[in-house]
Amino acid sequence: MPLQPKYMYGQGVLEVAEIISPTVDGPWVDIGDASSLEGTVSETAIQHRESRSGKKALVRNFGIEANMAWSVNIHQLDAPNIARFTQGTVSSAVAGTVTGEEFPDDLEAGDVITLDEFGPSDLVILDSAATPVTLDPEHYAYNAYGDVEILSLPDPAPTQPFTASYSYAARRQVAMLNSKRKQYRLRYKGINLAENEQPFILELYKLDAGLLQTLSLITSGNQVAQAPVTFTSLADTTKRADGELGQFGRLIEIGEGAA
Repeated sequence: MPLQPKYMYGQGVLEVAEIISPTVDGPWVDIGDASSLEGTVSETAIQHRESRSGKKALVRNFGIEANMAWSVNIHQLDAPNIARFTQGTVSSAVAGTVTGEEFPDDLEAGDVITLDEFGPSDLVILDSAATPVTLDPEHYAYNAYGDVEILSLPDPAPTQPFTASYSYAARRQVAMLNSKRKQYRLRYKGINLAENEQPFILELYKLDAGLLQTLSLITSGNQVAQAPVTFTSLADTTKRADGELGQFGRLIEIGEGAA
């Protein structure tokens, strides 16, 4: 029976689990839309040419230091993914209110002040007279970033410094490069569209995660932003090097056509 050609056009779900300790893993996490997953296998070649014949013939050629590296283009640039691949941490704050936040003194029309919190709403600005006067909203404008612009000042001039009271939004933030390097397990649950959507799984047992190569936050053209991430495969020495699973990973074809 002639050999039947087999092709690959893969799509699927990419998951990682942080390796907490040799015996404990974190939960599997879907890292969202990824447009590519590519692996590179290499080794260091040792060659020797003889010095007897004058021909410098190659008499030995063998490989040592087998390596496997992976690259992924991710498109889900949310706080957890950015933290995961910038050796960062995620923190959050709930919505709340601020009363009496003081502005700098001697403000003039055109000056911009940044509030201490983000996503302000219901902003009220008071002057500092003995009996405080509320600044009419026509004299200022503000935005979600906490910027307050003084558009004009009433006549007679109010007593400065002003104070602000407002509600603010919940937030989530990433502090980058403030955590240690982490290792992960990776699982790619794919379907091969070129072979009647045959399901397959790629498992990589132990990966050292590199930093985001590019974090593109200003985009143009007709494509959404992407962020390339690299991983280096490490040997999982809890498995036998010559065993059925190997020490680096495995590709599993499931169902019809797998045999």
